[in-house]
Amino acid sequence: MSPRTRALLAVSIVVALLAACAGDDGGEPTSSTGQATSTSSTETTTTTSAPADPSSTTVAANELVLRGDGVGVVDLGAEPDPAIAAVTEALGPPTRDTGWQPSFSEYGTCPGDQIRGVEWDHLVLLFTDGSTERGDGPHLFAWRLTGAPPALGTAKGLGYQATVADAEELYPGAVEVTEADDPFPGFVTVTVEGGPITGYLDGEVITNLEAGTPCGE
Repeated sequence: MSPRTRALLAVSIVVALLAACAGDDGGEPTSSTGQATSTSSTETTTTTSAPADPSSTTVAANELVLRGDGVGVVDLGAEPDPAIAAVTEALGPPTRDTGWQPSFSEYGTCPGDQIRGVEWDHLVLLFTDGSTERGDGPHLFAWRLTGAPPALGTAKGLGYQATVADAEELYPGAVEVTEADDPFPGFVTVTVEGGPITGYLDGEVITNLEAGTPCGE
C-alpha cells in the first residue's frame, strides 16, 4: 500500500470516529441514510374542576319553573311515576320519598286516604290516591317550595325569599295580600303562569310557596 493510500485511509478512520462521537454527545440522531431526524414531546395538562355546589344549582327557566298548574316539566294531575321521573331528570334523584302513608300526616290533612311526599331538598311534590279538582286516583295534587336548594322560581323570577314588592313588580295587578290573623300567618296570592300560587309571609318576605289543592291543618 502506498503512503498516499495509507494517509487517505487514516483520514477516513478519523472522520468516522468523530462522527460517532458527535452522535453520542446529545446531538440530533441520524437515520440510516445520514439525514437528521427530530423528536418532539407534547405535554398534556389536565384540569380538574371542583364539583358544583348543590346549593347554587339553578334550573333553566324553560326546563323547570314554578307554575300555578305544575312545575314546568310536569303538570298537576300527572300520575306519580312519570311525574317523579320528569323531575328526577331535571334535578337528580329525590332526597326523600315517604312512600304512601295516611293522608293525615306531616303535610297536614290532605285529600284521599293516602298521600305520598317526594322531596328534592326543599321542593315537595304531593300525590294523593283520592279525587281532587286535578284528577282521580293516584295523581300529583300539589307542590311546595319551602327553601333552597333547589333554586327555583317562576318564569319571571318569583321564588323563595322574594318580597311582596318583588311580586307586585313582576306581576302587576295580579297580587293579593292577606294580612296575618293569629294564629294564621299572612300570605300573598299571585296569579302567575298557569294559575295562582300562594306565598306565606314573614313580614314582607315570602318564606315558602305552593300551588294546587291545599291540605288542611
